[in-house]
Amino acid sequence: MFNFSSKTYVGKEYKVSDFLTQIKASKEAKDDAKKIKAITFKNVINAQSLNVIENKEFQNIYVIHIELKERNIPKLFIEELDNNIAFHTYYIFEFKNELATMIAFKEIESKVKIKSKYYISEFKCRELADVPMINSVKDMYKFILGHNIGIPPRDRETPDDYITRVKAINKLNFQISKTESGIIYETQPKKKFEYNERLRRYKKEIEELMRMEK
Repeated sequence: MFNFSSKTYVGKEYKVSDFLTQIKASKEAKDDAKKIKAITFKNVINAQSLNVIENKEFQNIYVIHIELKERNIPKLFIEELDNNIAFHTYYIFEFKNELATMIAFKEIESKVKIKSKYYISEFKCRELADVPMINSVKDMYKFILGHNIGIPPRDRETPDDYITRVKAINKLNFQISKTESGIIYETQPKKKFEYNERLRRYKKEIEELMRMEK
């Protein structure tokens, strides 16, 4: 969890039932929401709270704190809720003083588009991380994404560019794992050589994508 500026603090609690009615939740999402004890809109990060110039594409980041009845994230409920919130979101879950976080890259246009998978951290003891000096809501969103995903963002890339690079890295990691397995079980020298060449190429590509600046 981040040590956000007090200027971003809202601390407004809502009833779970209000959200279920508002989003016309499915039966599965309603059942999933039974894991929730309380929902609080903890922080709203925007141009005013950061004292920066407003950006129409990245207006607000809602930091939503969810207290749980059990050590199990209500992913189905969050996905349905997230599709109905026309702002960028960052979810923090708390159970017995342990925290987990969840975020997906959202594109806000005439309708909400979830453009990545959800990245969910493990539950761990409460720990506040400092936020560096950030000059826009867009860069704050990219910073939060990078922290949760674990791949550092580049200074000059947009959040969309960042997620595109993350997806490419994840795809290459899968291909590397698959190729390494192929090398272990391949008996034909020619095929083994081809696998090794492919592996070398994948590793070079991922090295380029992991570079901080390009």
